[in-house]
Amino acid sequence: MMPNLAPKISKSKLKDNWFQLVSNPDDPHDKNICVQVIDGPFAHVIVQYKNFKTHPELNNDGSLDCDFEYDIIMAPHNIGEKDITDGEGEVFEKRLGEALIELLWETAENENRISNTKESTT
Repeated sequence: MMPNLAPKISKSKLKDNWFQLVSNPDDPHDKNICVQVIDGPFAHVIVQYKNFKTHPELNNDGSLDCDFEYDIIMAPHNIGEKDITDGEGEVFEKRLGEALIELLWETAENENRISNTKESTT
């Protein structure tokens, strides 16, 4: 039996609730994924993802771990004045990972739909 490699995405999507896709404010022609956080203590922060890679081995439960890095492209001028806890920082980084997986999953679903449409019309 093949393991289920599909990411575990909560029924509540993060896109349009916790983040939205945006272009890089420093370089509108940049093709890297940028998101703006729209909720919580990091609201208005814009992050650019980079160096995404999956681990070569599956976990025992069939899931697959991945690593990524990110740069904060833009942050509100007053974010340093906020009392942000370590826990809030951990939630922020966890959600960044979940958001990236959600975007990749959405892209794969869209490509699959386009592929299926092309196959059925030819």
